[in-house]
Amino acid sequence: MVPILIRFAPAWNRGYYGPAEDAVGSTWDTPRTAVVTGGARGIGRAIAVALAQAGASVVVIDRDEGACVELAREIGPTAGFCAADMASVPDIERAIDAAAAMFGSLDILVNNVGILSTTALADLSEQEWDLVMSVNLKSAAFATKYAVPFMERRGWGRVVNVASMAGRMGGVSTGCAYSASKAAILGLTKCLALRLASANITVNAVAPGPTNTDMFAGFTPEQIRNFERTIPLGRIGRPENIADTVVFLASDSASFMTGATIDVNGGLYTGS
Repeated sequence: MVPILIRFAPAWNRGYYGPAEDAVGSTWDTPRTAVVTGGARGIGRAIAVALAQAGASVVVIDRDEGACVELAREIGPTAGFCAADMASVPDIERAIDAAAAMFGSLDILVNNVGILSTTALADLSEQEWDLVMSVNLKSAAFATKYAVPFMERRGWGRVVNVASMAGRMGGVSTGCAYSASKAAILGLTKCLALRLASANITVNAVAPGPTNTDMFAGFTPEQIRNFERTIPLGRIGRPENIADTVVFLASDSASFMTGATIDVNGGLYTGS
C-alpha cells in the first residue's frame, strides 16, 4: 500500500484552491472538477493537460509523486494530486475522497490507470494475472463506486474509461490477462451506463490503438513497424489523440452519449 499523499497545489501556486471559474473558453457551462487515475505519465498525463486546457480543475491520482509535481507545475493553480496505489481498494476510496475535497466537487472521472502484460498463457502466473486485473479493472470499478455519490449530489457526471483495441480484438502482441482486463472494461462501461443514466451520469469508453507512450516502449522495433504497416493512417497514435476524445466525452457536447466506446486507432481493424 502506498501512503496517501495529498497536495492541493504546489507551493508556487498557493493562494488559489478553487475551481477554474475564470477559465477562458471553458468547455462546460458550470465549473467542473476532473479526476484522472494514472494521470502522471503517458496518455493519462495528456488527458489531464487537455482537461485543464478545456477549463476543468484537475486532480491526478498516481503512484509517482515526482511526476505529479512536474505535471502540477505545468498545469498551474487548478491542479492537485494524490499519490495512491490503485490496486488497493482502501487507497482508492481515500484518494477519491481526498480528490473531491480539493476543489469541493468531483464531476468527471477518467479511469485511465493501467499496466501492460504481454505474457503468454503458458507462462502466466496467478500473481501477474491478479495484478493486471486489480490495476486495470478493479481500480475502474471501485474508483467509479466512490466517485458516483459526489456526481449524484451535483446531478451531473461523466465517467470515461480508457480501454484498448486489445479488449475489442484480442490483441496479437498483448497477453491474455491484459486483453481480458480491457474487454471487461467494455462490459463494465455498458453496465454502469445503464445503472447510472437516471442520475444524469454518462459512462463511455475510449479504445486506443498503438500509442506512443512509455508502456509502448516494451515492444520491439520490429513489432512497432508491424503496427505501423497495419494502420491505415500509417503511424502510431499520440497521447493527445486519445486526450482530445476523452475531453469530448467529458463535455456537455456528449450529453446524449452513454455506453459507447470510441475507437481511436488510425483505422486499425477497419476492414475486419
